Amino acid sequence: MNSSSNPDMKHVFEHLASIKTTEPNANLYVKTISKLQSRNVVPMFWVRVAACLFVAFITTEFYFSVSKVNSTQKDNSIIICKTNNILYNE
Repeated sequence: MNSSSNPDMKHVFEHLASIKTTEPNANLYVKTISKLQSRNVVPMFWVRVAACLFVAFITTEFYFSVSKVNSTQKDNSIIICKTNNILYNE
């Protein structure tokens, strides 16, 4: 450690050497395992609700995409406005 290129490194290493090692609590492993086993689980009711909403969303997207394919060009021309770019009336 004495041959480091940075003179402040000796000071850093002294601080690191002064750190006291500690022993973990005896029942730390048991507490950790119990918290992992008692984690919050989403009720099956909400999983079913989410699945139903997803299926409804996909169904409506499919319905609207099919209805756009079957629509005629005349229906689209009603929606699009025709602009008049004539600047002067001759």
